[in-house]
Amino acid sequence: MDLLGRDDLLATARAALARGGVVLHGPLGIGKSAVLEALLPHDAPVLRSAPARADRDVPYLVLADLLTSYPSTDAGTDPGTAGTDPGTAVDLPPPQRRALDRALRRRTGEPDPLALRQAVLTVLRARHPLVVLDNAQWVDPASAAVLTYATARAGTRLLVATRDPARWDGEAIEVPPLSTAATAELMSRHGHVDTHLAAGNPLYAIELAKSHGTISTRINHLVREQLDGQPTSTLLVAALLDRPTERLLVHCGQDHDLRDCPLTRVEADGEITFRHPLIPAALPEVLPPEEVRAAHARLADLVTDPVQRARHRAHAVTGFHEPTAVDLLRAAGTARRRGRPDQAAELGRLAADRTPPTPPARATGRKLRAARDALRAGCPDLATDLAREVLRSPDAPRPHRVRARLVMVDAVGYARTAVAAIMGEALTHARGDAALEAPAEYRFAVHSAAGGDFRTAARHLADAVLLARTAGDVPTEVMSLCSLTLCQAALGDTTAAGTLDLARRIAPERLVTAHVGTRWATARLDLFADRLDAAEEHLTALLDHAADRGTRSEVVGMTWAAVEVWVALGRCRQARHRAGEVLRLAEELGCDLAVAYYGAALAEAHGGDPAVADALARKGASRAEADGDHSFLARNLHVRGLAALTAGHPEQAVDPLHRAVELELGMGVVDPAVFAVRPDLAEALALSGRLPEAAGLIGGARACAVRLGRRGVVAALDRADGLLRLALRDHAGAEVSLKRAVEAHEDLGQPVQLGRSLLALAVAERRRRRRGSARRLLDRARLVFAGCGAPSWADRAAALLGDTPDGPTLTGFETRIARLVAGGASNPEVAARLTISVKTVEGALTRIYRKLDVHNRTHLAAKLTARERESPVSGSGVEPPP
Repeated sequence: MDLLGRDDLLATARAALARGGVVLHGPLGIGKSAVLEALLPHDAPVLRSAPARADRDVPYLVLADLLTSYPSTDAGTDPGTAGTDPGTAVDLPPPQRRALDRALRRRTGEPDPLALRQAVLTVLRARHPLVVLDNAQWVDPASAAVLTYATARAGTRLLVATRDPARWDGEAIEVPPLSTAATAELMSRHGHVDTHLAAGNPLYAIELAKSHGTISTRINHLVREQLDGQPTSTLLVAALLDRPTERLLVHCGQDHDLRDCPLTRVEADGEITFRHPLIPAALPEVLPPEEVRAAHARLADLVTDPVQRARHRAHAVTGFHEPTAVDLLRAAGTARRRGRPDQAAELGRLAADRTPPTPPARATGRKLRAARDALRAGCPDLATDLAREVLRSPDAPRPHRVRARLVMVDAVGYARTAVAAIMGEALTHARGDAALEAPAEYRFAVHSAAGGDFRTAARHLADAVLLARTAGDVPTEVMSLCSLTLCQAALGDTTAAGTLDLARRIAPERLVTAHVGTRWATARLDLFADRLDAAEEHLTALLDHAADRGTRSEVVGMTWAAVEVWVALGRCRQARHRAGEVLRLAEELGCDLAVAYYGAALAEAHGGDPAVADALARKGASRAEADGDHSFLARNLHVRGLAALTAGHPEQAVDPLHRAVELELGMGVVDPAVFAVRPDLAEALALSGRLPEAAGLIGGARACAVRLGRRGVVAALDRADGLLRLALRDHAGAEVSLKRAVEAHEDLGQPVQLGRSLLALAVAERRRRRRGSARRLLDRARLVFAGCGAPSWADRAAALLGDTPDGPTLTGFETRIARLVAGGASNPEVAARLTISVKTVEGALTRIYRKLDVHNRTHLAAKLTARERESPVSGSGVEPPP
């Protein structure tokens, strides 16, 4: 059984079950039954019952479920038990047998309580079963009393799934909500993805996915079941309030105490929260409409906030009402200024619903405004729904129909394949109207760039600039100029800075600080030109501004670029923390996942575990490929290669890096700083012994980097060149290149790159028998990496120093020879593979045997396997073959 995100829980529960009883507990739908099913043994007797709510009032029903296979007194003659397995029979004294038969309704009369308990105790002692109770909150009291008595005395293990753990003996294990990532994956298997309302509950997640995020009949039924016996009027008012408190509920005439309500949580300050967000969302759907409208009407008279008052007034009436719609639009404007685009979208949709159908352009225009608010709030599904409503309106004017299609394009972010047809329709319907063509051309160009065609993107962006200028559409002209700037930079066009200056001259203030504005383009150019502090300043300001405005989609869309800068500046801990937060946000929103996976993987590759980075980058590459997004496919492939380099496995780095470079060149990218992948591929090729390929790549990339003034790229290529020369035994040339790389990285303030170059220079010094100098360089590299928060690289430096808890450590060169030998290669085969002499192999093997305290190849293979299992990163060096 595939239980998403439950591996740790299952391991904990299995260990507890081996010790004794286990009580799995949690709310409705959390997955207790699925976990219980996964824990069932295949080689032990099991007595099982799963009662329903109605079964609680039937005495001994659960006992009957558990003991249906136990034969009656007349098993030999009773046709109902003629097929009973003789192996299940237990010899009971007559009083116990009669009591058990009466409890199981095989005889008339009530069972003797003590005789019944003793009978069940005898059966349990004889059969040693595992007693499994699912939905144990519905076990009838009579069965519960007998089972409690008998299992405790027989030492029988209980495996229980229940909402109330207090009734049962055993180790209580709470079944927690699924992670956001697991919830998103589960929902994606069933359709629609919106993790907010599901909140980690698997049952709710599946139902919401099937109903496209709406409150389905099944969900209504589940919520009604939980409302049974609860103060629904008080819960309704709490659900309708923006921030309910005990004092506010009393003010609204609700005096029921919710502290004992299982659906809510009351904090020390009196604030009330629902334990699951689906409950307040479903309450207005479950209760009678007139009751809900009456509650809204009362709240409209009591609340003082204008936004909330407008919302309650709108829900208190039905049908079209223009004054209410106007009031809602004012409230939406207030919410927008407060940085709450989510509220603005909700109020805008309500305004459209209350708008009279004539003239039709008024209602569709209001829906489009609400859709744009939904996009800024990171609610692409709501934006898409509103856009579809506009397209379904037969009287919607042409401009609104075109802009509705553009909203749908914006809603999918980088997922080009999802909107190819819609994009084409938008372009077709926009022809002949510059005001419509300009934004359509702009979006087509952006999607072309994501799809890997920067030249086509640049042409369409230039057209969009001219069309926007003709139409007097300054925002679209600025966005097009900024995007054109980045396309020109990627294509190696030195006029990019001039294009950006044109955008700066005409950009209104709100577009300076937007994701697609001048400050964003400036930050990207600063990164390419190694102006890291300036890039960091711009991106920090942009992210702060997006957070203040509540535009979560922009936070996701820009953080990856900030991660690139933070990593370059050596702030790996900050990058890892922020990237993790944004990945969770993207998973919650269900959009731009390839972007978020890339940022998290890049931060993890430098500041965490390379294996985790590789897993994240694989997910990002898979999503980008499905979306048709070549840009972030290349970036995620780059991180996969970088993770392999960080872990000391250059051979494994070559394939993903090679594919990333092929994609980069296929997109027409000339500037090697845009993706920064070519130096890493050159380094991996040099370390893997593929020297001619490394030399050709270094020469071509260096020419472009020098022409464009990319000093950071040149320095990284110098490091790759040094490693290449080291493999060619040009020790003097290697020293020159590596020292040049160290000086440049230090001057540019790139500590991670500096540390990597120091490592390579230390290897070169060691080759020249300069042990003291090598050790000083390694010490310095380790300190640099430690200061950056790059533990894997710091471990690499420690491994080369030999400062590891496991004693002497193999160099990277020795590790590669050891792996080949352990894999069955002979000394001549190793020599041919690494382009070294057999004598060099023999000398290295002598050192390897001495370091690992082994005496033959079989022992070497076993020792190497054990060491790499315990510490896959430590012990991996960067040395190329001598």
